[in-house]
Amino acid sequence: MDVHNGLGPGWDEWDYHRAMIESLIAKGHAVASHDRKALGHRGKVVDHFELDLLVDDLIILELKHIKSAFHPEHYTQTINYLKRWKKRLGILINFGLDRLAHKRIPYDPVSGAIHFSGKWEELGQRKPVLCKRVVTAVEGVLAEHGYGYGVQVFQNLLMEEFRFLNTSAIKPVLSPKYGGLALESREINCLLVHAELLVAVSASAHDASSSDLAYLKSYMKQAGSSCGVLIDIGNADIQLKGIL
Repeated sequence: MDVHNGLGPGWDEWDYHRAMIESLIAKGHAVASHDRKALGHRGKVVDHFELDLLVDDLIILELKHIKSAFHPEHYTQTINYLKRWKKRLGILINFGLDRLAHKRIPYDPVSGAIHFSGKWEELGQRKPVLCKRVVTAVEGVLAEHGYGYGVQVFQNLLMEEFRFLNTSAIKPVLSPKYGGLALESREINCLLVHAELLVAVSASAHDASSSDLAYLKSYMKQAGSSCGVLIDIGNADIQLKGIL
C-alpha cells in the first residue's frame, strides 16, 4: 500500500517491482527478485518459471499492473510458482487500479485418483492400446510431479511422457475449412497421439468445461479424427472424458 500510495497507478510494472524491493528491504525483509527455475521431465526441460519476488524465502509475490480484476491465468501462474518453489503462500498484487488490489493464494499439496467419464468405455473398446497409453502417461506425470500444475504445464509434461513411452504425440497444425474456403494453418493447443487420438487438457471447477469440450470436438471435426480425450485437471480427482 505504501508503494501504491507513493507512485499511484499508471507506471510500468517494473517500476512497482523495484519500489517493492526498496520498501521490503527497508523494512528488514530478505528479497529474491526474478528467481528462475526450470521444470524438467524424463531428462528434458519442458518449461521455465520466473517469479517476481520471493520474500523471506516464504512468500511469493506476483505483481501486476492491469486495469481489470485478476484473470484465471494469474492464479494458475502463482500456483505453478508455489508448487515449483515448494512454498505455501503467494500474494497477487495489482497496482493498475485506483485502489490497490491483492489476493492471498494458499497452496496445499493434494493427491487424488483418476476417474473416467463420457464415452470412455466405448472409446476403450475401439482404441484399447491408445487409451491405455493415455492412462499410463497421466499416471507417469502424476508420479513424477504430483498435482497442482496448470493446463499448459501439464500438457507439456504429458507430451514428454508420451515420448518417454515411445508414443508419437505432436501438436497438430490444422487449416480449418468452411465450404470451399480454407483458412490459415495454425497450431492447435492439444496433442495428436499416433495420428488418431486428439487429447486436450482442461482445468474446470467441477466437470469438464463445456467450452473446452466444444473446442476439442471442433478440432476433431477439422482433423478428421473420430476419437478424443479431454483430461480435466481442475480437481484433485483427475477426469478422463472419452469423446466419440
